[in-house]
Amino acid sequence: MGNNVHLKSFFSLTLLIVCLGMIFSCSTTRHSQNSILHTTDPMYEEIETLGNELTVKNNVPGVAVAVIRDGKIAWIQSIGYADLASKKPVTSETIFNIGSISKLISAWGFMQLTEKDLVKLDDPVDQYLTRWHLPESEFNRSKVTLRRILSHTAGLSVHGYGGSDQGIPLLSLEESLNGKTKRNGETVHLISEPGTKWEYSGGGYTLAQLLLEERTNQSFATYMKNNIFLPLGMKHTNYEWTAEMMANSATAYDENGNPIKNRIFTEKAAAGLQTTIKDLAHFAELSIIRNPKQLNKVLKPETIKLMETPVLPSSNEGESGLGYRFMNYEGFRTIGHTGENVGWSAALFLDLPTKSGIIVLCNGSNGDRVWFPIYQSWLKTVKTKNKFSK
Repeated sequence: MGNNVHLKSFFSLTLLIVCLGMIFSCSTTRHSQNSILHTTDPMYEEIETLGNELTVKNNVPGVAVAVIRDGKIAWIQSIGYADLASKKPVTSETIFNIGSISKLISAWGFMQLTEKDLVKLDDPVDQYLTRWHLPESEFNRSKVTLRRILSHTAGLSVHGYGGSDQGIPLLSLEESLNGKTKRNGETVHLISEPGTKWEYSGGGYTLAQLLLEERTNQSFATYMKNNIFLPLGMKHTNYEWTAEMMANSATAYDENGNPIKNRIFTEKAAAGLQTTIKDLAHFAELSIIRNPKQLNKVLKPETIKLMETPVLPSSNEGESGLGYRFMNYEGFRTIGHTGENVGWSAALFLDLPTKSGIIVLCNGSNGDRVWFPIYQSWLKTVKTKNKFSK
């Protein structure tokens, strides 16, 4: 009897050790496979080399890169520093401002209004407003619709915004719309007949921001956090510089490599979003795959597909869907957006046919000199994939 007990104990212990060994082995295998993917992927190595060279050369301390393949994040790479003085490295959790890529993501909030039947996509926007109205002009303001605003075909003024140094009191939305901004002092008004030409307008997105606040009786930042970001699992994305965001934020650097204060915006929908490479890459995944479970009722897949469809008219200056821009670099057409604010630069490119994408975030004004060569490196692999898929 005693021997049987000892024998059972021995076999139980042996089984436990084997099981633990298998678990450890599987865990190690997964880790090593990820390591192998990184170290054997020529593009990973090329981007690492490019990133290390270009950040130093162009006074851009840090860069975060995410590559998407087959609709999933293949890998995320962090290069350089979030802050030079403290030698704080960039990580996948580092917060960046993403400039005009804010428009692409704010468009999800605006389109959610249409799904909730709070706004009709082709109704005159002005009829929904009480706090501010488009000025009368020689052009027909009743033709300014949400569809045209989001596709830059509404004929509206104000290309972009400069923002303010953090700590300075912000203008109200109405003051911004009335042209009290320092950068251009231009009111949001009609400069061409709506629906007749493509003309980029950050002012249109500020008008849409007011529309959302009026229809929901919530601040834009609060609505986006509760109805878009949290349901999508984007826990480190916010139109406000909260204390938590500041703790994990990169420092912004000007074109000479000098640290500067973060920019804050009344015009949040147009230019004021802060996020991480991990959150933005997840958003890019959803733009490609449109998985209903992951979308968590934020938007219907068919709504996103509509947003990724060109809206006429287009021109040599540009072509847009609803929030998404169509871009031609190196003769290759992608969908997404780029973003530039003082101290920040970002780019998001998607190739829907191959379910591929690249996202690059930089904490420097010269960031376009960093992300463009990285984009070119990615483009080579996508063109090859396109070639073999035909």
